[in-house]
Amino acid sequence: RTGARLLLFAFCTLIVLFGAKLGLTVIGALHTVPGSSVANLLTTLVPQPVAAATSVWTDMGGQSMSALEQEANKIHQQQRQFQKEQKQLEILKKQVERKTNTLLVLQKRVMLAQARQKTALNSKTRRLARIYGAMKPGQAAKLMGSLNDSLVKAIISTLPPDKAASILASMNVKKAVQITVALSGIQAQ
Repeated sequence: RTGARLLLFAFCTLIVLFGAKLGLTVIGALHTVPGSSVANLLTTLVPQPVAAATSVWTDMGGQSMSALEQEANKIHQQQRQFQKEQKQLEILKKQVERKTNTLLVLQKRVMLAQARQKTALNSKTRRLARIYGAMKPGQAAKLMGSLNDSLVKAIISTLPPDKAASILASMNVKKAVQITVALSGIQAQ
Protein backbone atom coordinates (compact mmCIF):
# COMPACT_ATOMS: atom_id res chain seq x y z
CA ARG A 1 0.00 0.00 0.00
CA THR A 2 2.77 2.41 0.83
CA GLY A 3 4.56 1.39 -2.34
CA ALA A 4 1.55 2.26 -4.47
CA ARG A 5 1.32 5.68 -2.83
CA LEU A 6 4.97 6.29 -3.40
CA LEU A 7 4.65 5.27 -7.06
CA LEU A 8 1.64 7.61 -7.54
CA PHE A 9 3.53 10.49 -5.93
CA ALA A 10 6.50 9.93 -8.22
CA PHE A 11 4.27 9.80 -11.30
CA CYS A 12 2.45 13.05 -10.40
CA THR A 13 5.75 14.79 -9.75
CA LEU A 14 7.02 13.69 -13.14
CA ILE A 15 3.93 15.11 -14.88
CA VAL A 16 4.29 18.43 -13.06
CA LEU A 17 7.96 18.69 -13.98
CA PHE A 18 7.21 17.83 -17.61
CA GLY A 19 4.46 20.50 -17.74
CA ALA A 20 6.78 23.09 -16.21
CA LYS A 21 9.54 22.28 -18.71
CA LEU A 22 7.10 22.55 -21.61
CA GLY A 23 5.78 25.87 -20.30
CA LEU A 24 9.28 27.28 -19.90
CA THR A 25 10.19 26.13 -23.39
CA VAL A 26 7.18 27.86 -24.91
CA ILE A 27 7.75 31.07 -22.97
CA GLY A 28 11.43 31.06 -23.87
CA ALA A 29 10.65 30.51 -27.52
CA LEU A 30 8.17 33.39 -27.53
CA HIS A 31 10.77 35.72 -26.11
CA THR A 32 13.50 34.64 -28.50
CA VAL A 33 11.45 34.94 -31.75
CA PRO A 34 10.22 38.51 -32.30
CA GLY A 35 6.71 38.93 -33.86
CA SER A 36 5.69 35.33 -33.33
CA SER A 37 2.37 34.28 -31.90
CA VAL A 38 1.35 31.25 -29.91
CA ALA A 39 -0.38 29.77 -32.96
CA ASN A 40 2.79 30.09 -35.06
CA LEU A 41 4.88 28.62 -32.27
CA LEU A 42 2.53 25.68 -31.81
CA THR A 43 2.64 24.87 -35.52
CA THR A 44 6.44 24.77 -35.32
CA LEU A 45 6.31 22.50 -32.26
CA VAL A 46 3.75 20.09 -33.81
CA PRO A 47 5.44 17.16 -35.53
CA GLN A 48 5.47 17.24 -39.34
CA PRO A 49 3.19 14.23 -39.95
CA VAL A 50 0.42 15.90 -37.95
CA ALA A 51 0.97 19.19 -39.80
CA ALA A 52 0.91 17.30 -43.14
CA ALA A 53 -2.32 15.56 -42.18
CA THR A 54 -3.81 18.93 -41.25
CA SER A 55 -2.90 20.43 -44.62
CA VAL A 56 -4.35 17.41 -46.44
CA TRP A 57 -7.53 17.76 -44.42
CA THR A 58 -7.66 21.47 -45.30
CA ASP A 59 -7.18 20.66 -48.99
CA MET A 60 -9.88 18.01 -48.86
CA GLY A 61 -12.09 20.35 -46.91
CA GLY A 62 -11.47 23.05 -49.47
CA GLN A 63 -12.45 20.68 -52.26
CA SER A 64 -15.48 19.52 -50.32
CA MET A 65 -16.46 23.09 -49.63
CA SER A 66 -16.06 23.93 -53.31
CA ALA A 67 -18.29 21.00 -54.30
CA LEU A 68 -20.78 21.99 -51.61
CA GLU A 69 -20.72 25.59 -52.79
CA GLN A 70 -21.33 24.46 -56.37
CA GLU A 71 -24.22 22.29 -55.26
CA ALA A 72 -25.64 25.16 -53.19
CA ASN A 73 -25.35 27.49 -56.20
CA LYS A 74 -27.12 24.91 -58.36
CA ILE A 75 -29.92 24.62 -55.81
CA HIS A 76 -30.23 28.42 -55.62
CA GLN A 77 -30.42 28.64 -59.41
CA GLN A 78 -33.13 25.98 -59.45
CA GLN A 79 -35.02 27.86 -56.73
CA ARG A 80 -34.79 31.11 -58.72
CA GLN A 81 -35.97 29.30 -61.87
CA PHE A 82 -38.84 27.75 -59.93
CA GLN A 83 -39.83 31.14 -58.50
CA LYS A 84 -39.65 32.68 -61.98
CA GLU A 85 -41.85 29.92 -63.41
CA GLN A 86 -44.23 30.31 -60.48
CA LYS A 87 -44.58 34.03 -61.22
CA GLN A 88 -45.20 33.30 -64.89
CA LEU A 89 -47.82 30.75 -63.93
CA GLU A 90 -49.55 33.30 -61.70
CA ILE A 91 -49.55 35.81 -64.57
CA LEU A 92 -51.03 33.21 -66.92
CA LYS A 93 -53.61 32.25 -64.31
CA LYS A 94 -54.72 35.88 -63.99
CA GLN A 95 -54.90 36.21 -67.78
CA VAL A 96 -57.06 33.08 -67.99
CA GLU A 97 -59.34 34.43 -65.24
CA ARG A 98 -59.70 37.76 -67.07
CA LYS A 99 -60.46 36.03 -70.37
CA THR A 100 -62.93 33.68 -68.67
CA ASN A 101 -64.70 36.66 -67.10
CA THR A 102 -64.76 38.42 -70.47
CA LEU A 103 -66.21 35.31 -72.11
CA LEU A 104 -68.87 35.03 -69.41
CA VAL A 105 -69.85 38.67 -69.96
CA LEU A 106 -69.99 38.11 -73.72
CA GLN A 107 -72.02 34.93 -73.24
CA LYS A 108 -74.55 36.83 -71.13
CA ARG A 109 -74.76 39.54 -73.79
CA VAL A 110 -75.33 36.97 -76.53
CA MET A 111 -77.99 35.19 -74.48
CA LEU A 112 -79.70 38.50 -73.78
CA ALA A 113 -79.58 39.46 -77.46
CA GLN A 114 -80.97 36.05 -78.42
CA ALA A 115 -83.77 36.42 -75.89
CA ARG A 116 -84.59 39.89 -77.24
CA GLN A 117 -84.51 38.59 -80.79
CA LYS A 118 -86.76 35.68 -79.87
CA THR A 119 -89.15 38.02 -78.10
CA ALA A 120 -89.20 40.33 -81.12
CA LEU A 121 -89.71 37.39 -83.47
CA ASN A 122 -92.50 36.03 -81.29
CA SER A 123 -94.07 39.47 -81.24
CA LYS A 124 -93.90 39.70 -85.05
CA THR A 125 -95.18 36.15 -85.44
CA ARG A 126 -98.14 36.89 -83.14
CA ARG A 127 -98.86 40.02 -85.14
CA LEU A 128 -98.79 38.06 -88.42
CA ALA A 129 -100.99 35.36 -86.85
CA ARG A 130 -103.55 38.01 -85.93
CA ILE A 131 -103.49 39.31 -89.51
CA TYR A 132 -103.83 35.83 -91.09
CA GLY A 133 -106.39 34.85 -88.47
CA ALA A 134 -108.56 37.83 -89.48
CA MET A 135 -108.58 36.66 -93.12
CA LYS A 136 -110.91 34.09 -94.61
CA PRO A 137 -109.29 30.62 -94.43
CA GLY A 138 -109.07 30.30 -98.26
CA GLN A 139 -107.32 33.65 -98.66
CA ALA A 140 -104.90 32.94 -95.80
CA ALA A 141 -104.13 29.47 -97.23
CA LYS A 142 -103.46 30.96 -100.67
CA LEU A 143 -101.02 33.55 -99.26
CA MET A 144 -99.33 31.03 -96.96
CA GLY A 145 -98.80 28.71 -99.93
CA SER A 146 -96.08 31.06 -101.19
CA LEU A 147 -94.34 31.51 -97.76
CA ASN A 148 -91.51 29.30 -96.50
CA ASP A 149 -92.48 26.40 -94.24
CA SER A 150 -90.82 27.73 -91.06
CA LEU A 151 -92.77 31.01 -91.22
CA VAL A 152 -96.04 29.20 -91.97
CA LYS A 153 -95.32 26.80 -89.08
CA ALA A 154 -94.71 29.77 -86.71
CA ILE A 155 -97.95 31.50 -87.80
CA ILE A 156 -100.09 28.33 -87.65
CA SER A 157 -98.72 27.38 -84.22
CA THR A 158 -99.68 30.83 -82.89
CA LEU A 159 -103.28 30.72 -84.21
CA PRO A 160 -106.13 29.27 -82.20
CA PRO A 161 -106.71 25.57 -83.13
CA ASP A 162 -110.00 26.16 -85.01
CA LYS A 163 -108.47 28.94 -87.19
CA ALA A 164 -105.34 26.83 -87.84
CA ALA A 165 -107.48 23.86 -88.87
CA SER A 166 -109.54 25.95 -91.30
CA ILE A 167 -106.44 27.40 -92.97
CA LEU A 168 -104.69 24.00 -93.20
CA ALA A 169 -107.85 22.49 -94.73
CA SER A 170 -107.85 25.21 -97.39
CA MET A 171 -104.16 24.75 -98.26
CA ASN A 172 -102.59 22.71 -101.00
CA VAL A 173 -102.47 19.14 -99.70
CA LYS A 174 -98.70 18.82 -100.14
CA LYS A 175 -98.03 22.09 -98.30
CA ALA A 176 -100.53 21.19 -95.53
CA VAL A 177 -98.76 17.84 -95.00
CA GLN A 178 -95.34 19.53 -94.82
CA ILE A 179 -96.61 22.05 -92.25
CA THR A 180 -98.33 19.33 -90.21
CA VAL A 181 -95.14 17.23 -90.14
CA ALA A 182 -93.09 20.30 -89.18
CA LEU A 183 -95.55 21.11 -86.37
CA SER A 184 -95.43 17.54 -85.04
CA GLY A 185 -91.63 17.45 -84.85
CA ILE A 186 -91.69 13.90 -86.19
CA GLN A 187 -89.83 13.06 -89.39
CA ALA A 188 -92.09 12.02 -92.26
CA GLN A 189 -91.26 8.88 -94.16
